[in-house]
Amino acid sequence: MHSNMPELSDSELLAIAARAAKRTPVKPNDLLILSELQLKLYRELHAAAGQFVRPPVPEGASPASSARVRGAIDNVLAEDEEMAVFRQMYDHLANAALGDQRVADQMLALSSGQRGPVGGFVKRMLRFAATDAYANTVQMLVVDFLKSADEQTLRAVLAQLAGMEWALDPDDRHQRMIIDPPDVVVGDFDAEVRRFRALGLYPGETTPGRSLARADDAVWETPDQHRIRTWRRRYVEAHRQSLDWARAKAEVYRRERERLAPYGHPDGLEAAVVTQLRQEADRASSARLFQIGDSLGQMALRRVVRRAEKTTTPFDPAHLPASRGMLFLDTPLALPNGRRIVGYVWGPWSPRTEEGWFLLRPDRLLEPVEAACDDVPWTWVTALTCDESLLKLPFSPYETLLARPGEILDPETRLRDPDNPERYRSGSGRQGGQELMLRHVRALWELLTQHKRSTVRVLAHQVHQLKPSKRDAERRRGISDSGQVENWWVDPDAGERFREQQPSEPREGGTGRTLAVRYWREEHERQQCPNSHRHAALETEKRGSCPHYEITIPEHPVGPADAPWSDRLRRARLRPSATPRHGTNA
Repeated sequence: MHSNMPELSDSELLAIAARAAKRTPVKPNDLLILSELQLKLYRELHAAAGQFVRPPVPEGASPASSARVRGAIDNVLAEDEEMAVFRQMYDHLANAALGDQRVADQMLALSSGQRGPVGGFVKRMLRFAATDAYANTVQMLVVDFLKSADEQTLRAVLAQLAGMEWALDPDDRHQRMIIDPPDVVVGDFDAEVRRFRALGLYPGETTPGRSLARADDAVWETPDQHRIRTWRRRYVEAHRQSLDWARAKAEVYRRERERLAPYGHPDGLEAAVVTQLRQEADRASSARLFQIGDSLGQMALRRVVRRAEKTTTPFDPAHLPASRGMLFLDTPLALPNGRRIVGYVWGPWSPRTEEGWFLLRPDRLLEPVEAACDDVPWTWVTALTCDESLLKLPFSPYETLLARPGEILDPETRLRDPDNPERYRSGSGRQGGQELMLRHVRALWELLTQHKRSTVRVLAHQVHQLKPSKRDAERRRGISDSGQVENWWVDPDAGERFREQQPSEPREGGTGRTLAVRYWREEHERQQCPNSHRHAALETEKRGSCPHYEITIPEHPVGPADAPWSDRLRRARLRPSATPRHGTNA
């Protein structure tokens, strides 16, 4: 059973059933209002599960293994309509129990055999349906389940309940379909729209796609300077005026899925949503634009992997290539959970107490965000995922990251499963993904600004200017940045240039030996002290108080230019002793 779900013993369930038996059975009409989209999604899943219940049933087959069922569940999750589908499933089961006492007895018998995290929720749904429990009880149960369940568990429950519907009502006699008439208000939709419009948001003129969808199968095309400018402009427009984006963000707030949000805003949900959207629009509208080539993206990823077992150096805002920026990756970063990160938006951020900012911790508890004590702003980072979003954008916001001045991240491997390094330990999956993205974007920032702290240059770049007439047009659209797009990649001559910068004479304190061969030294990092003349004094006062820079050294040749190439590394790799041994337990 999920730890976040309220515990409910069998005796309490029987008490609920007894109370329900004393009242006259009432059909749960308040659960029957469906939109056309919700009805379509439910019928797709219902029909897909029916093929595994109606004879002949393939031997050994289960609804969860059906490609058609998986596709129907994908559509439900992509539209964020899980609540509506669960409501209609419960209505079907409750109506079947009211119409036939034998079906109610079957539900009670089935509920007794349910075990585990999935079984705990299914058992409650069956017993509530068999006893015609109050609608608000069922809805609160579903809301708690959606808050605590991961996607895999949610998929399993949807498939299992869809199959049970057909098993309990094979002729589909107790199914009712009621669609809301055009003039009927469903919930407080119109009231919410009016409140958003009062705050300055209006529907866009373009046909929207699926806002903030969770499908990650969108095609990512390699960006160029024109696409990047267009994407930035549409991203700003969506956050400044799109009513659809605001309603999608409000739904995320209701389910408490946003990691950092003004949940405690005194003016209510709509004002909190608009506050966060407009802050994001301000960051993007004034951001410098960067395009990260594949070679630079791979170098940053290699740097993250090499540094995974070490703590990071303290974060210094001086390492940012710009105080406000927006970068896009030619090749997305693949997270262990299957998500693809295609870029980042960042800017300075200082939480205001009157806006009611809260941080959602890994244990799903909300923690108020305190303002910075030293008045130094934090850096807000929005990770962008490859997705289908509004205004023909191929990406949408995915996660919020915070980089605090002086913050140090512990070794990333502490979150990994020792038996399977590709997976995170139980309970740290989201936290591990957040730290991985933060390490990745920090590696990109530090590589982009390494030439400011060291003579070791590993990157090359090109700046694409915007014509003055188009720059004026961008300013009329609310873009305050110059519109320049900087394209960065790894200089293929960086290794040779680094070798030429090295002194030809042996350094003092060396072995005095002269190499007679040449070989390639692999890419690596070194610690560079920015104030070597004060290093000893600072370390004497407090160990670790002297901040060091992580400088990436490119792969470069070592040895005299006229010496022959060594095959030492090749022969070392071929030695039997070079093969890693997997030790057995003693």
